[in-house]
Parts: sequence; structure tokens; C-alpha cells
Amino acid sequence: MSVADPSLAAPVIRGDLPRRAARPLVAARPLVAVLAAALMSACALAPAGDPPAIQTGASWGERGQAAAEARAAELPAARVDGTWWRNFGDPALTRLVEEALVANDDLLLAVERVNEARALARGTSADRLPSLDANGSAQRNQTSSFGASGGQLANTFSASAALSYELDLWGRLSNADRAQRAQLLQTVANRDAVRLTVAADTANAYLQLRALDLQLEIARRTLSAREQTLELQQAQYEAGTIDALDLAQARSERESTRARIPQLEGSRDQAANALGVLLGRTPAELIGKDVERGVALDVLPDAPVPPLGLPSELLLRRPDVAVAEQQIAAAAANVGVARAGYFPQISLTASAGRQSSELADFLSNGAGIWGLALALTGPIFDFGRTDAQVEAAKSRYEQTAISYRQTVRTAFQDVLDALASRTAAMGQLEAQDAQVAELQRTVELARLRYDAGYAAYLDVLDAERTLLDVELSRVTTRQNLYVASVNLYKALGGGWEGLPQGAADPGPVLADPYGGLKD
Repeated sequence: MSVADPSLAAPVIRGDLPRRAARPLVAARPLVAVLAAALMSACALAPAGDPPAIQTGASWGERGQAAAEARAAELPAARVDGTWWRNFGDPALTRLVEEALVANDDLLLAVERVNEARALARGTSADRLPSLDANGSAQRNQTSSFGASGGQLANTFSASAALSYELDLWGRLSNADRAQRAQLLQTVANRDAVRLTVAADTANAYLQLRALDLQLEIARRTLSAREQTLELQQAQYEAGTIDALDLAQARSERESTRARIPQLEGSRDQAANALGVLLGRTPAELIGKDVERGVALDVLPDAPVPPLGLPSELLLRRPDVAVAEQQIAAAAANVGVARAGYFPQISLTASAGRQSSELADFLSNGAGIWGLALALTGPIFDFGRTDAQVEAAKSRYEQTAISYRQTVRTAFQDVLDALASRTAAMGQLEAQDAQVAELQRTVELARLRYDAGYAAYLDVLDAERTLLDVELSRVTTRQNLYVASVNLYKALGGGWEGLPQGAADPGPVLADPYGGLKD
């Protein structure tokens, strides 16, 4: 591989790293080429590491937002400080999300991974600096009795300091440092992604719990009405005004409604348990501490919706997109590390100290010792090992570009899916509101007709059963509407205002992801 290879200069993502046949014999290359490479920048062996350009379009346009925009003027202004969950107007939801952001184990684990990556980045950065080591020894030797000294005993005491430094002519150390810093930024972005996921999952779990609470309230209210109807039917049966069929149908409907309640209670308790785990609560707290409730789901205000003309480039600040960008940067730097394996490693070592035969005279009569060394270690025959490492690094670099494009596509899909789900839920909820009103009127008319003797009691039961099913379904639809809003916040990286991701809340680690590392 020639150091004058044009692929070394400002490559693009694909096609910039040509595949070469194995050429392990480095020593046979012209000396002029090696000297020219020494004058090149340390990063010249690595690609630029910029993410590929992707056509995102000017804005979201009309798709998926027409119905939402019609109601946007009636909604409160969105917060822009990173606490998007407060836009739902439920203090209990706010407290639960913020509790999860402090105690959730997944988030705490992500924070510790940032701390680990920061320590590794500091260590890699230190490899570029000289190292100073101290050496000391004490020896006692006896010569052979056959020699001139006749088995003489001798003591030797010495102490010295050694300074060593590797000349980073080919950028191996600087590119390794660059790759480790990019990996640190990956973990920081991963932490932000976990934080966003924990907040969204907590909000959605709370919404599910409140939906089950409301469904249970509707079922219990309906059961109470069924029991009152059954008491009336029992009195009428005893008075002889209705037959046994009407009484049996009333009893069956009451039991059918009562059977729903244990099922809803079980689902509610499971939802509370899942929310408790998200909150990072201990087993004792899961057993003995209930989850706080706030505003009822049927009176919870709508969350703000994004306006029309929202720039689509907003998605590029999502944490998972930031992770993909840093993966490209790390892979590009690792290409430079692998390519540096073609060239020799040059290190300088200097040492100085004193030596004496008597410990008491070490400082006064000891002899000074010193040394200088230049070491050069380079490949001659490695049977294609370096070529294989370079080819693997190139492939990993191109893989990160593909992953980046796929991540951006997924981000756009998430937003479009959330907008479509919200629009569908709004339309379905509007239709169900009208359906409930008509069914309530149907129940009244069916009961009037039954009391007047124009209809069977089964008509009343059918109308009441349909009303209950639609009321329960309407609760699920309202839950889906709020879940779609939560998912939209998540898909947009936490909101659609102009703040950069994580600027308002750096989380449990320092705002400076390098922790003081400097170039």
C-alpha cells in the first residue's frame, strides 16, 4: 500500500477505500515514500469521518398534521426546557417521570457506562504523552572461587529514572485517541437516548394505568346500575308484572358485568407493578407503596402538537442519530489506527541515575549513570495480518455509514407513525363521543319502549351492553391519543423547539462529555 494512495485524502463514505491485494513487504518500499509519509498530517491516514449527506426535505408539510393543526391554536404553549412531560398538565405524571429519571436502573447503568468511557478516553489520551518511570535495585553477588578475585563478595545499589516517548509520526496514537473520544460521545448520546426512553415509557405506563382506572370506574358504575335494575326486576317479578325470562336476563347481565371487574383489577395491578419497576422502586415498595394518581384520563388536557412547516432536519439531533454519527467518527479513526500498522513505531528513551557499592555512600560517592536509546520496530513479513486489519477497519467504516442512513430513515418513520396514530385516534375519539351520546339515547328509548310494553327486555340489555363496550373502547382510544403524543415527543428527540438535545439537562454526568480532556 503506497503512502501516496489518493484514498488517504478526504474520502467520502463509499468508494473512497479501495480494496488492495495483500502487500506485506514494507521494507521494500521506497525510502522516499516513507519520508514523505512522515511529513503528512497524523490524521491523513484516516477518513474524515463525516456522516453521509441525506436528503430530508424542507419540512414535514401537510402529511399527518391537518387534523392536529386545526386544534393547535386551542392548546397551551409547549415547554422548551426538556421537560416535555409537563405539557400534559398532570402534576402526578410529572413527579413520576422525574422520579424515574433519578432512580431507574437502566438510566443509572447508562450513566456508569459514560463514566467508564470517560476513564478509558483519559487513558487513551495519556498514551500520547511521555511516561516517566523510576527504577531501583540492590544486588549482592559472589564471584567464582576459581577467578582472580577468589570468590569476592560485592554489593551494588542503583537508582534511576527513565523517560520514554513514542513518536506518533503516523497518527496511530492520535487516531486511537480520536476513536476513544468518539466512543465516549456515543455513550453520552446513548445515555440521552435511555433518558428519553425512560421518560416516554414511564409516561405511557402511567397513561395505561389511568386508562384502566377509568375503565374500572365505568365497569363498577355499570355494575351498580345493573344491581339496581335487578332489584327492580325482582320486585316486578314478585308482583307478577314480568316473567321469569326477564328476571333471568337481568341476572345474567349483572354477572357478565361483574366478571369484567376482576379482569380489569388484575390488569390495573400489573400496570402499577410495571410502572413501579420503571420508577426503580425496591421490592418492599412494590408491595407496600401504591402509585400516585393525578388528573383523570377523561379530563386530561391535550398536549401541544407540532406546527406545520416544522423543519425535518430537527430529527438529526435525536440521541440515536448522534450515536450513529459518533460511530462513523470512531470507525474512521480506527481506519487510521489500522493503516499505521504498515509503518514502524519509533520510541525514544532517556535514563539517568546513580550507582554505588555501599548504601551509605550512595549519594556522596555514588557514580552517575545515564543512557539514551532510539528504538524502531517495523513490520517486514506479517503474512497479510496488517492488510486484513485495514480491510476489516474499512468495512466497519462503511457499515457505520449504512447504519447511519438506516437510523435516519427509522427516525422519520417514528415521527410519521406517531403523527398518523395521533390523527387516527383523534378521528376515532370524535366518532366514539358521538356514538356514546347516541347509545345513551338508545338506552333511554329502549327502556321507555319496554316499560310501555312495545319491546322485549332483551332490547334494553343489548343497548346497555353496547354502550358499555363503546365506553370502554373510548377510554382505550383516548389512551392511544395520549400515547401517540408521548411517542411524537420521543420521535422528535424530546420536542420540536430550537434547543439542542440535552442542553437544558445534562443529567447525572458533567455537561462536558470529555470531563476536561483537551486536544
